[in-house]
Amino acid sequence: MSRVSTEIRQEQIIEEAIKIIHQKGYSGLSIRELAHNVGISEPAIYRHFRSKEDIILGILERMNRFGDYLRRELEMIPEARKKIEKLIEMHLDFLEKNPQMTSVLFSEEIFEPREGIQQKLKEIIRNRQNFLNQIIEEARKENRILDIATEELSTMILGYIRMVVLEWRMENFSFSLRERGKHMIRALMSVVFIQ
Repeated sequence: MSRVSTEIRQEQIIEEAIKIIHQKGYSGLSIRELAHNVGISEPAIYRHFRSKEDIILGILERMNRFGDYLRRELEMIPEARKKIEKLIEMHLDFLEKNPQMTSVLFSEEIFEPREGIQQKLKEIIRNRQNFLNQIIEEARKENRILDIATEELSTMILGYIRMVVLEWRMENFSFSLRERGKHMIRALMSVVFIQ
């Protein structure tokens, strides 16, 4: 029987941790259950992650990788408006394919007392907002966007995404996030961009 590489095993642990958090919350995440679900011993978990907090940092790193992918994809689109539309679509598509991630992203229990985790989340949010700010500034140079402060526009766009995702989560994922996203994009674009 061949051994699983460290990277694959870490991804398996992260995947199972997300599922457990989705089902039971952060307080329900036990190393014993996690090890059982992955099919390894508890000490084997600690060979890959020092603590539960490290596992959460691994989950957040997955979000960071999504951010890198998002940036690469959007840099190929020449028009700023299309970049913003695609940014929204890609966020909603990622979460529709990974609904369990909402249990991590909306869990106050995970982030409140843990400085390292809070810092990582702040870094991800700051990077995402800075990237969106750059796109908004591109639109401003194209004279396509309303004269509203860049930071306010990016907060509005990201906040709108968050509200729709929260509603989707609270409705037990009962509607298509992608379909709702199409309406959201139309509404946002009519408010933010000069027609």
